[in-house]
Amino acid sequence: MSRNGASFWSELAQLTTAVGKTMGVTLRNFLRRPVTIHYPDVKRVYPERFRGVLALTYDRETGEENCIGCRLCEYICPPQVIAVEMLKAEKRNYAKTFTLELYACEYCELCVQVCPTDAIIMLRTVDLATADRRELLLDKDRLHELGLADEPSWATGTRLRDMQAPPRAVKA
Repeated sequence: MSRNGASFWSELAQLTTAVGKTMGVTLRNFLRRPVTIHYPDVKRVYPERFRGVLALTYDRETGEENCIGCRLCEYICPPQVIAVEMLKAEKRNYAKTFTLELYACEYCELCVQVCPTDAIIMLRTVDLATADRRELLLDKDRLHELGLADEPSWATGTRLRDMQAPPRAVKA
């Protein structure tokens, strides 16, 4: 009986110690200022290397869309949420349709890395909150609007490829 009594008291001591530690954490945090950001009024500042929502870009010099409809982003996408249909033209190819199911996107950035023309980029925002999933099925026009409306991330396909490439030998 003394053996059961000893285990009871040791378990009670462990329980009391655990409750004391958790209550200590609670009291320390109770006296701190809240870290809540009041979203619509105050916009969160994202880190420099933050990567969020996907968008399509235009060429700044010519004003043409950068997407050539090569479908590399569609092929590499793990959840297969990108669908591209190519339109062949005289001078170059274009994306006739470009759809992105953002509600199923994993934000893995593979589509950005593989794009040869830096047509698809990630923005420094995630502000696309909606109550209807159908609004997160983005077409080419909506993706271009997003690309013009928000600041792009630092990462583009060519920058990422240049970072991963081995350094070139210096000519003497």
